[in-house]
Amino acid sequence: MADKDNLNLGGDAPEAEKKSGGKGKLIIVIVAVVVLLGGGAAAFLLLSGGDEAEADAVEEVVEEAPKVPLYLDVEKLLVNLEYKGKTRYVQAEMQLMGYSQDAIDQASRDMPAIRDGLITLFSVQDFGALKTIEGKDALRADALKAVNQALGLTPPDGIEKIYFENFVLQ
Repeated sequence: MADKDNLNLGGDAPEAEKKSGGKGKLIIVIVAVVVLLGGGAAAFLLLSGGDEAEADAVEEVVEEAPKVPLYLDVEKLLVNLEYKGKTRYVQAEMQLMGYSQDAIDQASRDMPAIRDGLITLFSVQDFGALKTIEGKDALRADALKAVNQALGLTPPDGIEKIYFENFVLQ
């Protein structure tokens, strides 16, 4: 009988080892599944949040893209005005600058109205004031208003700046 007890004890011991080894493997598998699920969830959250950040970055880049200035030449203007009892002349060549192709196209179509407004504006200027930088800057600002008024537009939809290419007082 002692042999049977030894056999039973020997038989029970490997079963106990199998059960504890099975539980260890089960715990390892459960931990691995939890880690994989946690990693997958973290990856999903990071990647889905990244798309919004990338979309915002793309929108910012699009908004910050520099505008390309468009220019339109105004033919030479020659205007006479009275100064201290004498007839004086103002000759000016200028460029209109805007960022809207529509505004440049409209200015090209309406150039006779623009030129008329500029000639009228130039003819009432004080010749002495036009000799100074401040006088030229004031004329440029008034000319910009006159051009946009002739177009019925306002910046940024209209003309943004006027550049004198040639300005002669005689």
